[in-house]
Amino acid sequence: MSAKNTNSENSSDIAGLKSTSKFLAVSRDETAGNVKKIIVGRTNEFEIIDDVYVVDKNNILEGAVSLRELLQTPNETKLETIMKKNIASVRYHSHQERVIQLALKNDLKAVPVVDKENRLLGVIPHDVILDIFHHEFREDILSSGGIHHKVKGIEEITTPASRLIKARLPSLILGLLGGLVAAYIVSGFEEVLKSYLVLAAFMPVMIYLSDAIGTQSQTLVVRMISMEPKFSLKRYLTREIKIGASLGAIFAILLFIATILGLGSISLGMIIGISMFVSMLTQAFIATYLSIILTKFHVDPAAASGPIATIISDITTVIVYFSMATILLENL
Repeated sequence: MSAKNTNSENSSDIAGLKSTSKFLAVSRDETAGNVKKIIVGRTNEFEIIDDVYVVDKNNILEGAVSLRELLQTPNETKLETIMKKNIASVRYHSHQERVIQLALKNDLKAVPVVDKENRLLGVIPHDVILDIFHHEFREDILSSGGIHHKVKGIEEITTPASRLIKARLPSLILGLLGGLVAAYIVSGFEEVLKSYLVLAAFMPVMIYLSDAIGTQSQTLVVRMISMEPKFSLKRYLTREIKIGASLGAIFAILLFIATILGLGSISLGMIIGISMFVSMLTQAFIATYLSIILTKFHVDPAAASGPIATIISDITTVIVYFSMATILLENL
């Protein structure tokens, strides 16, 4: 799941609108026995009975008690002694994807909805959470393919072809522009290609591996942003750079050996190997930092996946590859 702005612009995506008021909330002074009687006598009134929520006189959420724990507790025990405090909750106007993040991270069957004063406004049931998860997953899959449109409209077989063309065309045009930019950059290294035409033969593997490590880095950082919004940026970037450097070194060595065995040129092997190392390291950093920057500007990082990420990766890979080749050819 991608990490979206917590302030939803689309009213249908507001978390609070997915909640129900059919839940049981009691004070901390209530005994387990009394709560059991309420549940048995008014079961049909509640949509959620997996948890009993504890609130104060101002309806501020203080904690929750699971039904399982309640049934195992002696009747005279007060809820304040068995309730779980500081339970995860979502603000009313948060994006609905935040509900999934909290449910997965905290292993919740239902997610309480509160206002900025932490007053309990409602609870989102587990079946609604599953529906949200399904919707957001499909939306992210489409976004990663460069299709930015309402999920339902895309998936219906009756949707007109013209509507689907309109949904898919923008990212493809952007891809065309990116490809033209990459071609223009390659043409700027014409002299290098004339001297070492074999460099062109290694472009596909350079671009593929750079795209692959960039996609991996972006996927992982988007998940981190989604599940741990307050993670340490410096620590995560340092770790990702180490991973990019390690993977880059491994594939640089493999390409160096393959070049020597296939073409018998140590100097060419060094050019290809070093270029591969720098390219993979660069892509790991760019893919990670781009997602973080987008999040800071309240843009869904999923928007940078698919065609857009591929364009950025391809252009930077071509620049790094031929720049390194030019520098190394002059010094080897």
